[in-house]
Amino acid sequence: MKYYVKLSGNICHYQFADIKDIQVNDIEFGEMDYFELEEQFLLDNCDLENERMIIDDNIKFEVFNEDDKKILEFSYHDIDQNDEGSNYFSAEPQYNDEYQNCLGSLNFLKGEGPIFEIETNKKITLEDFSYSLTGLELDDGDVTLMEDFFLSNKKLEACDHGNSWGSYRLVKIWKKSGEIFEFSH
Repeated sequence: MKYYVKLSGNICHYQFADIKDIQVNDIEFGEMDYFELEEQFLLDNCDLENERMIIDDNIKFEVFNEDDKKILEFSYHDIDQNDEGSNYFSAEPQYNDEYQNCLGSLNFLKGEGPIFEIETNKKITLEDFSYSLTGLELDDGDVTLMEDFFLSNKKLEACDHGNSWGSYRLVKIWKKSGEIFEFSH
């Protein structure tokens, strides 16, 4: 039988890039608008980019059979956390040696997330599912995201993605000096 798991809730699209002091000055003193900043440092140029579901009380998992009938609905509280693939990223250069100054763009969205397709002859139960985490360690708190989704400890690959819309965007530079510059666009 074929099943589909659809996720919905809050989503974070994040991009991080290492930038030099001179580039920080250009941004800080207004010599670059957001579109120039995005083109020069983020689009196809960033060191780390991804889009993940935020693990919070708004995340919802729905399992549908091939007739599009919902057979299960649950939250992350209902399933186990799997440590496989879990990782954390610190945007602050004093805690991350790979960055001189870290430019970060976080776009927070709401709506539908990844969709996973499952083929199995076995009846699917809540106990079969688990997830792993990735964390973004930021100056004003951590953002906890779902890294991978598993069925019977086998990592599932997303086959599609639902619709989402922007909620708000945060753009900051974490400097090696420990100062933080928030870019208003």
